[in-house]
Amino acid sequence: MNSGPQKTPSVFDEFFADAKDGNDEFAVMHLGEGALTLPFLVEEELLVPLSFVRDVGAGSTMTFELVFTAAWEAVEPLARHGVNPALGAQVLAALGGNPQRADADPQRYLRLTLSALEAFRGRGMSRHEGRAYLAIGTALERCRRMPDALTAYERGRALLEEAGDEHGLRAAHARLALVMGEIGLIEQSLLHAEAGLRIGRSLTAPTGPTGRPAVGQAHITHTLHLRRARALMLMGFDDDAESALADWRREAGDGDQFDRLVVTGQLRLRQNRNNEAVDVFIRAIDTRFAALDTATLPGRTHYLENSAKLFGEAIGAALSIGRADLVVGMLAAMAARRPRRPQGPAPTGVRPLDEEIRTLARKATSAAVAGDASALTAHDDRARILLETRDALVHGARSGKVREPVTVADLTRAVLFAAGHGELALAYAQSSQNEIVVLAVTDGTVLYRTAELPADRLSRLVALAHDECVRRTDPQTVRHLGKVLLAPVADLLATASRVFVTAQGPLADFPFHAAPFHDKPLVASVQVRTLPSLALLGSAGERRRRTAPQGAALRARVATVRQPRYEVLPELPTLRTEAEAVRRAFPAAVALHDDEATAHAVREAVESCDVLHIAGHAAFDPAHPNMARILLADRPLFAFEVATASAAPQLVNLSGCRAAAERRNLGGEGEGLAASFLAAGAETVVAPLWPVRDDAALAFNSVLYGQLARPGTQVGTAVRNAQLALLADPNFAHPGLWGAFTTLGGL
Repeated sequence: MNSGPQKTPSVFDEFFADAKDGNDEFAVMHLGEGALTLPFLVEEELLVPLSFVRDVGAGSTMTFELVFTAAWEAVEPLARHGVNPALGAQVLAALGGNPQRADADPQRYLRLTLSALEAFRGRGMSRHEGRAYLAIGTALERCRRMPDALTAYERGRALLEEAGDEHGLRAAHARLALVMGEIGLIEQSLLHAEAGLRIGRSLTAPTGPTGRPAVGQAHITHTLHLRRARALMLMGFDDDAESALADWRREAGDGDQFDRLVVTGQLRLRQNRNNEAVDVFIRAIDTRFAALDTATLPGRTHYLENSAKLFGEAIGAALSIGRADLVVGMLAAMAARRPRRPQGPAPTGVRPLDEEIRTLARKATSAAVAGDASALTAHDDRARILLETRDALVHGARSGKVREPVTVADLTRAVLFAAGHGELALAYAQSSQNEIVVLAVTDGTVLYRTAELPADRLSRLVALAHDECVRRTDPQTVRHLGKVLLAPVADLLATASRVFVTAQGPLADFPFHAAPFHDKPLVASVQVRTLPSLALLGSAGERRRRTAPQGAALRARVATVRQPRYEVLPELPTLRTEAEAVRRAFPAAVALHDDEATAHAVREAVESCDVLHIAGHAAFDPAHPNMARILLADRPLFAFEVATASAAPQLVNLSGCRAAAERRNLGGEGEGLAASFLAAGAETVVAPLWPVRDDAALAFNSVLYGQLARPGTQVGTAVRNAQLALLADPNFAHPGLWGAFTTLGGL
């Protein structure tokens, strides 16, 4: 950022001249001469709330993410001054700078872009209108209205040509090339890509602080080269595609390496050079994903969702040459790894954010008690903003140590040799050929098997199995689906003593431990542990074999709320007895019952104990996972609050309905109540996947803590013995009761 002496007049100057109280509410941030190379900016500056500046604190590093988070924060207060060009400029900056948040609600995204266009119309602002049309086209794409998006892009292109805005015009050609390529108009895509590249070669590109082309200029050039090379490849002009890749490399140098490698790999597949394709795809994954160190969950999710095709093609190519071992490394690379928090005091700016998080908790409590779904959705969005900002501040304060890159080869070796003697790791996925595939890791090798079930039937069967467990009806789908899934690896299961299962998509919540094996649930033969991804198996190492937290010096806490006063819910009469089971295993445990179990007291316990057991009602809705909550005495404790804790227990047991439920991304990282404890640093979380009866929870926890009271017992062993005890009891033999309990984290 800079504030050079020659500032061009902007729409924000008009705003400050007209708004009497504007100077008391906002600060102006000047972005420099390269700002207008970003198509979503119509001015070289934007507004940030003064409150945001105070929260971040003097001397803090304003990263790209923080700047545009601040831009988003200014939209709502700016809108109170009415529709004007300043609001239009701010909306476009906020939407373009926060693509994950903008994509979360496509209809809202479209409404906001239309409001920005309305702010410019009738004022002779062709450049502003043209760029607003580009934003509208992007919003229409998100709403899957491709013909309308093309119309918006064409209208934007005409306006930008009229205004002589060459940077905006290049962006319009890039958007048209992209959409036309996606809908199969390959020749038109090529024409627009080449038109954009011709304009770019006539421009004098502004440079950023490093001397390289400004971010927007480089990004548009990258998109145009990508669409040109891909169009030529799809048209069958392989030699021309090779030349286009060479042109791209010559203009970009080492930049744009990831997408250039992806296109190169796709071209090698077309040429039936599969071994080379695999090598190139692995280089592409290593370039971006194996060393992924993005601080925020939305950022990591964005990378994964926009590269699902790459992983699919890379995995297919590896299997075609018989390299199932490399597939294991690729799947591990997909796991979005949350960077470890730096040690030491929290950086400047975190304390005010934590105060705002507490304020949001009060507002979310009111919405939850009132059952206001729209307010909860808005609060979930707000929680994401706060968590992103907080993560960016915390991780931006790291000491500057460069983390060694982790490659697919490293991850492959780690996973292959993580499973010890008698251990078997199973990874379930869906192939591009509509198959359910399973990769089995055992004795340092990887075996590739397929299940006799079309993958397109999977979602329906998993939903039926889940319904059988929740309603406790005849579990025929659990049995049928379980048999199909275990049949390909039955020979390997016969010699295993411990099984790790990781599954993506619909299978993520299937109770594999309840699947039939030799006419009994699998857990009767082996210990079954569920992992969100193979990466956890490879990284946990010996930590997985550690015994459970034990000893008189351990700090244990129990919190139980039988019936919160602010919700009409049935009383849970067995919770005091459940707490006694905890105290038998950990005699020094401090218990907080009913009115003592306040959100503040439990939040303090999260940061100060080694073992935490929370029992009571809980709630989860995948539409707003940060609002997942456990209902305590005075108010709910929300997932977004837990995620900001400075420390977390080694073992957390959440004895509440659906406390293990979460919304997962492609890599296996989730958002929800249990996931928030893992984000805060908990090693292991035990929780149910669906609602369970309180007598079943009491029976499970009585056995679990009885096992943990025995010296040397591992958590996985204790959980299995508790599951088996319930299975053997006719009162709890249905998989909807004993099978609900699962373990997450570094087991």
